[in-house]
Amino acid sequence: MDNIIPVAKLSSRLARLLEHLLQSDNPVKVDVLASALSTSRRTVFRELENAGTLLSAFNIELVSVPGKGIALSGDDEACQKLREELAEYAPQPVSKRIRQLRLLIKLITNAGETQKLFYYASALETSESTVSHDLDELEAWLDGRGVTVIRKSGLGIQCEGAEENLRAALVSRFMIDEESGGKAYTAVFDFPGEDIEIGVRNILRRKAVVIDWMTSESLSLIAVYLMVMVERVYNEKIITAAHAPVGYFQTALAEELAAEIGREFSLKLPETERQALAEWIRSCRSKQDSPPETGPVEKQALIQYLTLQMIDRFDPPIAAILKTNDQLVQLLYRHLESALPRLKGGIYLPNPLEKDLIKNYPDVYEKTRASTKVLEEALGISVPSNEVSYIQIHFLAALAVLGERNTRRRIPRAGIVCASGIGTSYMLAYQIRKRFKGELEVEVSGCDDRVSWANVDFLISTISLEETKKPVVLVQTILGEKDFQKIQEAVTAFAFTERKTEQDGPSRSLEKRLDNMIEIFIQLRKLLDSFSVESIKADCSFDELVRFAVARFAPENQEAVYHALTAREAIATQVVGELGIILLHTRSAYHISPLFAVIVPEGKFFTDAYFKQTKSCVLMLLPENAPRKMIDLMGGISSALIDLPSFLEAVRMGNKEAVQAVLEKEISETIAHCCGMEN
Repeated sequence: MDNIIPVAKLSSRLARLLEHLLQSDNPVKVDVLASALSTSRRTVFRELENAGTLLSAFNIELVSVPGKGIALSGDDEACQKLREELAEYAPQPVSKRIRQLRLLIKLITNAGETQKLFYYASALETSESTVSHDLDELEAWLDGRGVTVIRKSGLGIQCEGAEENLRAALVSRFMIDEESGGKAYTAVFDFPGEDIEIGVRNILRRKAVVIDWMTSESLSLIAVYLMVMVERVYNEKIITAAHAPVGYFQTALAEELAAEIGREFSLKLPETERQALAEWIRSCRSKQDSPPETGPVEKQALIQYLTLQMIDRFDPPIAAILKTNDQLVQLLYRHLESALPRLKGGIYLPNPLEKDLIKNYPDVYEKTRASTKVLEEALGISVPSNEVSYIQIHFLAALAVLGERNTRRRIPRAGIVCASGIGTSYMLAYQIRKRFKGELEVEVSGCDDRVSWANVDFLISTISLEETKKPVVLVQTILGEKDFQKIQEAVTAFAFTERKTEQDGPSRSLEKRLDNMIEIFIQLRKLLDSFSVESIKADCSFDELVRFAVARFAPENQEAVYHALTAREAIATQVVGELGIILLHTRSAYHISPLFAVIVPEGKFFTDAYFKQTKSCVLMLLPENAPRKMIDLMGGISSALIDLPSFLEAVRMGNKEAVQAVLEKEISETIAHCCGMEN
């Protein structure tokens, strides 16, 4: 008996299985064992497969009796020794997160019913005082989520809440680790009902193409929600309240997943369940652009209003300039499309970079938090730190573009190096491409292929690399969450880099490249020729100013450009009192030539109170399909109003020569970019 495998190495589940078998004089059916352990038949078989070596050391065999079940075969002495060993076995205490998560599962399973504290203590194999303490914390966490824990003196505990709120609370709890405050959606945890988890993951694998747009966090969110939904529907806990219609894309995807659930689990989801699933899909963040939203026009108008108001609140002195950054406006709008359903539904989506963003950019975080007060005031929604930090990313990118004219966001490139050979390097590359699709480009190279290292920003390797100045991220061959986090930090660090000439790929012919350059040069010439400084009466109204501007600079499309400018003013004012200017700008399908002009009052400043004594008006027009370099050029001119005090003063004074000098400099830089003549 000296070679007995230590019982302490057994899983807690297998130890309990053996105890059940030892306590019975007759074979025990697998269904009975599965029910006793609150698990599946498949899990019981899998655990018992690991018992052979241990049992043989005690001269005990595991036998299957047809039609009756499973039993242990051994003499009384051997069985007694096994009992003694198992008696010494103390299962490792589960973490606080797992314990509280299991308690919440039990509470929600028994929602509407009253159970004694002893019931939960027995189910969780812990003390009543521990359950009571965990309930205190869960009550505080559930506060405001539409779920209430009621303690009835002398009777027990009851959990109450609408089905939607119960599910949202449970899914959110799966997604977060309250102990560390970080993400936990990849933590090892057996979902109640292993067959459900396996079935859901099978569905997501089959539908991988149509859900590929989701971030990894969002994919985990939907996976957990589907598991919870299937488990609740199995137990006839159905969502009965109808949901407002969402976009066509989300509705269609919900129908596809509902059909897959029908095939996998033989469940027919009612319309209300499919509507709720579409709402959860709408709450998912995307890797790049969100799927197209085709909801009510009123909802889209509200999101646009909130987007511009948040930019105003973020940093009022530079808000008008930030709003000329189309990428910021569009991405923030897209983010709110998914964030509002999450915030309204109490859905928690962890941000892997939350702590780093708060720590490294505290000023921007506080400004972003101030901007989210717009949502609180307009919709009564409180915005938690994980969502604030998601929004912070968009503002950081916009500030980088604004503050560093020669900097742009790009996709970094990494070299994959592995000592085990090129084959293992490709294994690493596959894992990284799958996780960082659209965020990182990778190429495989050998340890001695140092020439190719010159073309990458950093290296990812399983071994330390000598004689290289490139940053090296050390990882395991099979990447874990810590490895992915280290790579993410490198991706974030290299997301902004000095702008370099972008060479056209071999697929673009010289003829096409020349055509593109000619088009840009033509538009640059039109921009330079159109520049002028015009005067208008000082007591004009805003409407008169816009009418004057479009009549003078867009005579062929006056009404279209007028409506574009006034519609923008209706959402958020273009009067920038902090800079002393009015900034009229728009991209329009009806204006085919780029334009930059300055309009000054016939006096020291505009006298209408609406203008706040501003001294000049800047007019910038761009065609809807303007080349990227033209958009960058206009963005550079906007940035110069903050970056160059002398330029701002020249604009306010209507100094044509000084303004034209800056305009010509920006145009010259754009030409240099096109021709690859930068230093």
